[in-house]
Amino acid sequence: MRRRLFVATLVATSLAGPVLAAPPGAVPEAAHLVRPGDPILGNPEGDLTLVDFYDLRCGPCRAMEPRLRRLLAVDHGIRYVPIDDPILGPASQLGVAALFAAQAQGAYAALRARLLTQARPPSLDVIRADALALGLDWPQLEMTMSGDAVAHRISTNLARGRALGIRRVPTLVIGSILVPGALDEADLVSLVGSARRRADRRAAAGGPAADRAGLSWHRA
Repeated sequence: MRRRLFVATLVATSLAGPVLAAPPGAVPEAAHLVRPGDPILGNPEGDLTLVDFYDLRCGPCRAMEPRLRRLLAVDHGIRYVPIDDPILGPASQLGVAALFAAQAQGAYAALRARLLTQARPPSLDVIRADALALGLDWPQLEMTMSGDAVAHRISTNLARGRALGIRRVPTLVIGSILVPGALDEADLVSLVGSARRRADRRAAAGGPAADRAGLSWHRA
């Protein structure tokens, strides 16, 4: 019953009010997309921000996870910000609710790593087992998951993606380069380098560190 109430509340909230999609030129660069409360992995003070709109149950998103993990292990200048965008339905939304609740216990990254590598979709049984394995306070986690604050945060994330015109996951924003779709490891490293060079050219020209008009689109 609690899960059904959670999903019903979330769907009602996420459908409230129109959200206008931004044209490509209006999409800000990655650093401008980060909001207070967003989880930040990698180097919080990194010189390059990489924002990742993804869904826990999306196959290409799951395939990207080890590539991103290896990138962060060797490039310590990246501020990686995963934006949970659970567009694939209730199981994804339930998993994200657990992630946001786990973040309050300092375990966002640990639970995310488990949910992204498990074959079974998120369910209360799966999440409970993961929470206990990680030593989390399960009663508190379950209560936080079903709260209004988490439902509002999920609906806000869904609206963020729609407002930017994002219709597929994963969608990466690497500095000032927007990439709809998954990348292989070589392309990921190459685009990180390209994003840094673009930023260096702007800095050398005396321009701002983040340029809304300068976003380019890369087709994966």
